Amino acid sequence: MTALLYALQAVTITPTTGGTVDQGVRTEIKQQAEDILTVSGSNDTGHLSELARNWSQRRQTFYGAVNPRIGYGTEQLPGPLGTMLNETFDERDRMYNVEMRYLPKNQSDGIQRTVIASRGTPADSAVVASYRITLYDNMTLTSPTAGSAELWQYDTYPTRNPVDGKSGYYPVPNAVPGPVYNIVEIRVIVW
Repeated sequence: MTALLYALQAVTITPTTGGTVDQGVRTEIKQQAEDILTVSGSNDTGHLSELARNWSQRRQTFYGAVNPRIGYGTEQLPGPLGTMLNETFDERDRMYNVEMRYLPKNQSDGIQRTVIASRGTPADSAVVASYRITLYDNMTLTSPTAGSAELWQYDTYPTRNPVDGKSGYYPVPNAVPGPVYNIVEIRVIVW
């Protein structure tokens, strides 16, 4: 587990130091994004974990999302995270992207990423906030269309039909042996 956390920490990208936005404003925006993630990740419903598992196998993107390339795009994300991002950034004409990053099944492949919401290309002055959640083998997908299969039963190849008892496609792989399935980093990039 320590190795997984270290691997994710080793690739964390810090905000750029250039750009036209005042450093004080950037610091405030980053703090707001971190606060939103902390509240969403630590509330009683475990919303960030639910969001990471809100997967539509048929559409191969998040349930209710526009498409796999942009995720929810400019639509509001579901749940408390979407509400807080809307009230904090949308209403102040700030753009943001949301993504989840996770360890691949083969550690030499590097960190993998799935878009939750893409609203464009971040400016040089963008800031990044992140929050890590742990997914466990016995968890299930949370979308209304998901069955009762546990995460370890899913396949990570979107073009293959389920075989060998696999229950369909979910992009986050079972990265480690034991009860931990993967460590997922939810990232908000704001500009």
